[in-house]
This record gives sequence, structure tokens and C-alpha cells, in this order.
Amino acid sequence: MKSAKVTQYYGTLFWLALLLLTVVTRFYDLDNKPIHFDESINGWFVIQMKSWGYYKYDPNNYHGPLLFYLIQVFEYLWGKSLETLRAVPAVFSVFSIMLFAFPVLQNRFVLTATSLFLLLSPAFLFFGRSGIHESPFVFFQLLFAMGFLRWFEKPDGKVWALVLTGVVGMMTLKETFTITGFCWLLGLLALGPKNFQQIFSWTQLKQTWSKKTTVLAFVLLILFVQLFTGFFQNMAGLADFVKAIVPWLKTGVHGKGHEKEFLYWVKVMWQAEPLALLGVLLSFAGMFSKQKSLRVLSVFSLSQLLIYSLIPYKTVWCILSLVWGFYLVLAFYLQLFFTNVKMRAVSLAVVTALSFLNVRSLYASSYADPLDFDHPYIYVNSTYDLENLQRFILEEARKRPELFLQPVQIGMKEQWPWPWILRSFQNLDYNLCEKNLIEDASVYFCDLTESLDVDRVLNEPYWKLQIVLRQSREPSIVYLKQSFFPKIPFQNNVDVVGGEE
Repeated sequence: MKSAKVTQYYGTLFWLALLLLTVVTRFYDLDNKPIHFDESINGWFVIQMKSWGYYKYDPNNYHGPLLFYLIQVFEYLWGKSLETLRAVPAVFSVFSIMLFAFPVLQNRFVLTATSLFLLLSPAFLFFGRSGIHESPFVFFQLLFAMGFLRWFEKPDGKVWALVLTGVVGMMTLKETFTITGFCWLLGLLALGPKNFQQIFSWTQLKQTWSKKTTVLAFVLLILFVQLFTGFFQNMAGLADFVKAIVPWLKTGVHGKGHEKEFLYWVKVMWQAEPLALLGVLLSFAGMFSKQKSLRVLSVFSLSQLLIYSLIPYKTVWCILSLVWGFYLVLAFYLQLFFTNVKMRAVSLAVVTALSFLNVRSLYASSYADPLDFDHPYIYVNSTYDLENLQRFILEEARKRPELFLQPVQIGMKEQWPWPWILRSFQNLDYNLCEKNLIEDASVYFCDLTESLDVDRVLNEPYWKLQIVLRQSREPSIVYLKQSFFPKIPFQNNVDVVGGEE
């Protein structure tokens, strides 16, 4: 009895220490990298919710409403800021790791090992500190997965709670839930018809379904309907949810500037997530495992990798949906290796070495240089030059509040993240500089090719800055009216144009 209490005591200390480490790594210096344009778009949608009174689901946006409502709650509590935008995904990143602290599976070794792998995953940290949908989406993917894996060990009502919550959560976040569901189906079919019928017999399904499950299903259904209809103010949102599959498939096929080669995901893991690659290799063996949960998980993970590789449209944050399956496979195999004395030392040495590489990648991408363009997770991100310009404009406006009332023209083809950054300015114009240059703006943001025409029509002196605002984009031209900005902290690529110099 004493030994059991001591074991429980040390187990509690381990999970408390893991929780502390997870929270610190997710929330420390949360705004240390410039805002990503996707983050600003998400923030802008939340601002628009104030005008509408709800989130109006757009089938062309490909993202569900849950994240926007959660950000709105966080902003109500802590105000609008980049840290608040990123806090919601950071919370879900913590949830994803601490999920394994609960006995969702009987195999405690697998749970503990997986939690450590996710803690050391550069993707889970980096995108857990980014204000996009990926981290919440993956949390619900994990709930869904834990429900299926639990079914192989102990079919009960908790399985339904995990699966139902997971699937509804995914559906309220990203349309890629369809890929997740399809790949799990492939994994289950890999069991063969006989095993499938035995495991998922109608009798067992009825026995595990209870009144509590019915209540939960009803509550989740109502929540789903409320979110997509804007709490019954936009009933067309439900039809739009179904319509979204058409533009989503079109984007996936055509790429729209995000086309990548077939082996892109493997290359990303090789460079940024080497420990996950070990899970990929083990999954090929896992497809033939006699252990049902390992076989299903291996087929699911490899199917996801194949489908995401076949889709031309690839944005790097989708790696988060791929790697966790391979970490789970690795955890299952690590337990098998530990039962063999000869394999134990070898497997531990390999995992330790690859974990060190993961930590190096993790530190490099999230702390050492959060804008290292050589790291694959830094993708079409705003630059430090944009961050410095943003800080300068906002600081000057706080010193001289009349600046918030002056016109500002965001006249570039690529306008984000400025609409969200300059949300406190009362007179923003979004016409392209080349089409309709407004008069006497305090700031003009223009494309490089339009700069000469703008120079000729300015009525008074402006600072003219040539500046790269976003990774992998040509420089933009920013004009700052000298009467509002008499001094600027920029020295390179600066001229004075317009009026009398």
C-alpha cells in the first residue's frame, strides 16, 4: 500500500511539473515574433463580429467559427492584443499535452511517452504560439483518436464522449476534418471485415450508448447549430457549411500560390521534426501489427501523410495534424522495445538523440530567432521591419491622438496585417494607390511598382520608405507625412518626396 502511495505521489509530481513546463513554454514571451497575416485576418474577423453581433460563416473562408468566439471571450477578459490572439491556441496546446495525464487509455506508458513527445515537438510549440486554427483543431483530433483507441481497450460510454466531442470540435474549426475522418475509416478497414464486425458489433454499440451519451450528442448538436447560424441569426450558415466543400476542394487542387512538391512534408520533418520521421518509418511496420490499435493508428497516420502529400496546396502549419499520429505510433513501439532488454538501450539512445534534434529545432524556431527564414515553420510571415514600423506609427499616434483621426490608405494588393494593426485608426481607405490615391493621408502603403506616380501627386513632403513587409514578397513603399512624423527611426532606403523639400 505504501509503495502504491509513493508511486502515485511521484506520478502526481511528474504531471504537475509537466504542466508547469508546458504552460511556461507556451506563454513565455508570446509576442516575440511579428504577427502573421493569417493571425491578423482572424483578429479582423473577431472585430467584425462586433458589427454583426455574431460570426457570419463564409464557405470561402474554409474555417469554422469556434476559434473566433473563443478569441472574442479572451479579448473581453484581457483586451485586444497579439498576445490575446495567440493565447487561445496556446491554451489548446497545453490541453493537447495534458490530455495524456488522464487515464483515457489503460496503457500508461504510451500516454506518458506521447505527452513527452508532444512537449518536445517543434510544431506543437511553434503553432501552439500562433493565433491560427491549427492548435485547437489538433486538440479535437486527439480527443477523437483517444476515443477510437480506447474502444480497442475498454469499450464504454467515455468512448462516445471523446469521439462525439472530438468530431464536433473539428467540424467547428476546419473543413479538413473530412480528411481526418476518412483516414480513420481506412485505418479501421485495415482490421479486415471479420475483426471490424467483432469490434464494432451492433450489440456492443447499443450497450455502450447511454442516456448521458444521448444528452451529450444533443448538446453538441445544438452548439454546432448555434455556432454556424450565429446563434440563430444567420440560418444560411448551416447550408454554407455544406457548400464549403466545393471552394475548399478547388483551392486544394489548384494551390493558389502554395503549391509544394509531393515529398514536402517528409522534407519538413527531416529538417524540423526528425523524431516524427522515426514514427513514419515505424508506421510502415505498424500496418501489419497484430496489435489492433497500433495497426489502425499506423494506417491512419500514413493515409493522412499520403493525402496531404497528394494535395498541391500545402501550408506548413498543417504539419501539426500529421506529426501527432506518428508520435503515438512511436510511443507504442517504444513500449514494445522496452520489454526487450537488448532493444531497450538501442531504442532509448536513438530516441534521445532525435529528441535532442527536436529540442534544437524547437529552440531555434520559437526562441533563439523567431523569424529565421531558413526554418520551414517560418512561412510567409511579417518581417521585423514591419514590426518596427508598426510600433513607430502606433507610438506616435498615442503621443498625438489626433493621428487616429487622420486618413490612412492601405493601398497594396497584399493589405494584411495592416487592417488589424491599425484598427484604432478611424479613417482607413483600402483603394489601391494606382487606382484612387486619396488626398492628404498621413500614411500611404503602396506597391513598389506604383511609387513613381505617387511621388508626383503628393502636395507636401513625405518620408518615402522602401521596406519588405512580408517574407518572400517584393518590397513595398510606405509614405509618412512629415508634418505628423517629423523624425523617423529609419535610415536605410529612405527619401523625401512631394511638395517642397
